[in-house]
Amino acid sequence: MLPIVRYMIVCEDWDTDPDNPLRVNVYGLLSNITSVEDPPYPLLFEELCVLLVLTEGRGTGSAGIVCRFEDTGQQIFGTAERTVTFGSDPLAVVGVAFRIRNCLFRRTGLYSIQFWYDNQLVDERPLRLR
Repeated sequence: MLPIVRYMIVCEDWDTDPDNPLRVNVYGLLSNITSVEDPPYPLLFEELCVLLVLTEGRGTGSAGIVCRFEDTGQQIFGTAERTVTFGSDPLAVVGVAFRIRNCLFRRTGLYSIQFWYDNQLVDERPLRLR
């Protein structure tokens, strides 16, 4: 059974609140990236983070993030898979964070940041590069 994604946030960085470790701070929420380089592409984006808040998971499974270029469906980059463990309560909420370094975007266009769990696409977010 696939987990349900409550939140999938693409951002530049995140951290936990030192006074409350259950609170997460998000920095640089991303839905568009505009290159200011000359020439603008290819663009090397130093770090992209994906925060997931999952529920209704069972047991353990393998999770990963993939970025695809929408025009071609080509995978641009991705993470190594990692194990996600859910407790015995399917209504519990589990947070998973991915940091992806040195993201190379070769051209403008629409990209898709995808969350995969046990080799199945669970959810995705658009990311537009200009």
